[in-house]
Amino acid sequence: MLLLVTGAACGIGACIVEQAIQGGHSVIAADMDADGLARRWANHEKVRCETLDVRKDAQWQSMFQRLADDKRKVDVLINVAGVLRSGRTGELSSDDVDLTLDVNVKGVIFGTNAAAAHMLASGHRGHIINIGSLASLCPLPGNAVYATSKFAVRGFSIAAAGDLRPRGIAVSLVGPGPVKTAMLDQQRGDENSAMTFASSRALSADEVARAVLGPVLRKQPLEYYLPWQDEILGRLSNTVPAFFLSMARRAMERGRKNFESDNFR
Repeated sequence: MLLLVTGAACGIGACIVEQAIQGGHSVIAADMDADGLARRWANHEKVRCETLDVRKDAQWQSMFQRLADDKRKVDVLINVAGVLRSGRTGELSSDDVDLTLDVNVKGVIFGTNAAAAHMLASGHRGHIINIGSLASLCPLPGNAVYATSKFAVRGFSIAAAGDLRPRGIAVSLVGPGPVKTAMLDQQRGDENSAMTFASSRALSADEVARAVLGPVLRKQPLEYYLPWQDEILGRLSNTVPAFFLSMARRAMERGRKNFESDNFR
């Protein structure tokens, strides 16, 4: 099976690539950090590196054209690339808004669209896995734009599944809670990100990769959240947002206490 993974130079994307190789898959590792890709994957015979800025639709189209020219058919696209810029409403930077929506939302839309066209043209079934977040269900004050982007990813993924599943292409949304990556480290001590640390613990990138390459790849669910305890809270918050907001202050206080917790390192 040929997998295309974005955000593959580090974090969750790199873990997915590593585990995919171990599982016998071939991988196209894509990232805008060409040097990071080369350092990590240049010597792996099962990995082809592609420099890709997910915000640029033309780059997606060019990459898939190169793959088609090389007679390579992508079976699975895993959209991992993402950014987070914290900030409270009334204090938001327009540059941060543009970056977050361009990478997290437009990147997923452009990638899903290009991959679907490639798979349909190739005449074979496929699977597109979009990495959302528990913030797709549970909007976090202090990270309003990030939450907005992940809500959009969820909405797009469900709509795209309606478009594509009847044509043989599955679409899955994966929503992890906080994950021990550089993105989590950048939020440590940031008052705006206190709610990120309100969970009982942070997941490892390996845990997320195992979920993606295990039950998600195998069963092709429409949505898959982890850990399951946080999914319950997230769905409740999504259903009764007033209740969620009433608990926000207490959750922020708990998060502040967890900034330096071993469970988040």
